[in-house]
Amino acid sequence: MLIMMPGQTSSSSLAGLVVGNMTARKALKNESLAVVRIGFACLWDRDAPSTWSRTPWELRKAMQDQADVVDVGVDVPILMRRALQTAHLKIRNRELITLWEQGALTDRFCRGQLNRRSADCDVVLQIQDLAITEKPFFVYQDMSFDALLKLRESGLDVFRVLTTSEMKRRHERQRAVYEKAAGVIAMSHWLAESLVKDSGLPPEKVHVVHPGRVASAGGPVRERPKRRHRLLFVGRTFASKGGDLVLKAFEKLRKDGVTLTIAGPPTLDNVPDGVTFLGAIPGSEVAKLYDEHDLFVLPTRIEGFGIVFTEALSRGLPCIGRNNFAMPEIIQAPRYGRLLNEDDPQELADLISDALADDALYERCGTDAALIQSHYSWERAAREAISAVSTWPNG
Repeated sequence: MLIMMPGQTSSSSLAGLVVGNMTARKALKNESLAVVRIGFACLWDRDAPSTWSRTPWELRKAMQDQADVVDVGVDVPILMRRALQTAHLKIRNRELITLWEQGALTDRFCRGQLNRRSADCDVVLQIQDLAITEKPFFVYQDMSFDALLKLRESGLDVFRVLTTSEMKRRHERQRAVYEKAAGVIAMSHWLAESLVKDSGLPPEKVHVVHPGRVASAGGPVRERPKRRHRLLFVGRTFASKGGDLVLKAFEKLRKDGVTLTIAGPPTLDNVPDGVTFLGAIPGSEVAKLYDEHDLFVLPTRIEGFGIVFTEALSRGLPCIGRNNFAMPEIIQAPRYGRLLNEDDPQELADLISDALADDALYERCGTDAALIQSHYSWERAAREAISAVSTWPNG
């Protein structure tokens, strides 16, 4: 793995692993994996590239460059999609929504289509737990219902569209899928540990494959000025991403000349002075923002992985996240930023001030940006995913 865990921070070690990854890639192409046909299964959105923040789309493309990978995913015809949406209508927070993607009818449809389409495959890689299939299958996950239920029991309001009883039903179904799966591939070490500890999966059945980046500006990483003051927040769901904490911390720092840019939420009430609100913007515009700011601040309360942190770090932009989920393994505080422990605006303000004044932090982030780019690539993610599914049938 390219990114070192705590205690392993040598840049020379990082460079050595880059060479090791290149050697492993060449070896992979020379092995017999090419004769294994991998079915790639995803419940595609109507706009397939936008599915799950482009993760399945990018991963499939990269895997197809390295192995015999065919798309066996679920394409729901428009009339069928509308019927499923109607069949799973619910009222949540006085709004009419559809839970068709979590519905039993959709499960049945996915299972039937996957079994038909994967008949000529040796093994299937499913994006999320789609169905128990006749062919051996692996599941690629960013979060599990075991982890979500544990978070809800702790008082955190997560996955609000589902009631606790609905979550428990999906949890039981997911456990059944895990039991039959040849392996479960976690996006993070945090989730891998949860799958073993909370879901009871044998460690040898769990693999870790970090995803690649999506939005990324090109060109050399810019050197940031000594007087650093420009904060950046990017997140579509303002409250769950900790946007309220960022605003409160900003109010404590505004007198020092700190500015804040907020991108992602479609609307924001009462934008304070010193805050630039951009609303929902395309990923290409988000990529440019990393080069135009001095510190990325996202104390998100729930996060499946946190690809935005990898995007920021790949441009040499230090990050402040939360000491939970995958954020500690990405940020590796204090190497690439800082981690917030509590919902405390003063703690966040202190972390921001400390990071902005840390010249060594900015030097490390600038020096390691290319290595971070190399690790959080879809080519590397595809190589590791192919390696993981190729452990079947030996486990």
